[in-house]
Amino acid sequence: MPATVWVLAVFAVPTMILLASSVLTYDGAKVTTHLTLEHYADLFGDSYFRSVLWDTIWTSVVVGLACTAMGLLVAHFLVRSRSRLRTLVLLIVVSPLVSSVVVRTYGWLVLLQDDGLLNKILLWAGVTDAPVAFIGTWFAVIVGLVHVLLPFAVFTAMSSVQGVDPALERASRDLGAGPVRTFFRITLPLIRPGLISGFMLTFAISLGAFATAAVLGGGRVQTLATLVRYRVVVSLEWGQAAAVAVVILVVSAITVSALLWAGNQSRKGI
Repeated sequence: MPATVWVLAVFAVPTMILLASSVLTYDGAKVTTHLTLEHYADLFGDSYFRSVLWDTIWTSVVVGLACTAMGLLVAHFLVRSRSRLRTLVLLIVVSPLVSSVVVRTYGWLVLLQDDGLLNKILLWAGVTDAPVAFIGTWFAVIVGLVHVLLPFAVFTAMSSVQGVDPALERASRDLGAGPVRTFFRITLPLIRPGLISGFMLTFAISLGAFATAAVLGGGRVQTLATLVRYRVVVSLEWGQAAAVAVVILVVSAITVSALLWAGNQSRKGI
């Protein structure tokens, strides 16, 4: 009962308020009792919103896939390797979690700006003749999000890799399979549910990420989260801002539900 009350208080009630806000009409800052779906009709009738929605979804997919793939490699190394570098790698993975997302994002802003370290390396190596404008591009946003969310994918994958009995991998090697074939035929099917969970977590967080997109996007990259901020602070369209937030929630819920179903199917097949 206490857990149920807590969930209702911190999740269900705010969600219901958000849903109500998205179907109410506003007279300036004053809420009226008239219900309408006009906010959703205006959103999906706007080609700009559809473009922002698609850009946010594919960016979140790319971030989720990148975090899952890199997280698997790092997690496999941390769990299976006996190298002395394990401690150093673990510290590198954990380090982003000890500072705020704003600090980490501004760190990338320093590295990716026109006179930043990355451009200096490219110019020194002769790859480019002029500084590359990374800030204000999807590349910068994706890099920043992957850095922020990678620890979540690593720790999720580590729990799955730890659950695989090393004897199964040794048996596969003894029967003539190489390391690559052992990984894809033995290890990967067993840790697939954990990888799905890692992708689900990083995708959902990336979908609603604001600070990284706002800072590294330089005002030229728009996501659903930055669009909510614009509708609330600049244009004062609170009803549409609530509708955009509901869209984020619905897209995240649909994706999570589909991935949970895929994870259950994967467990049944093991």
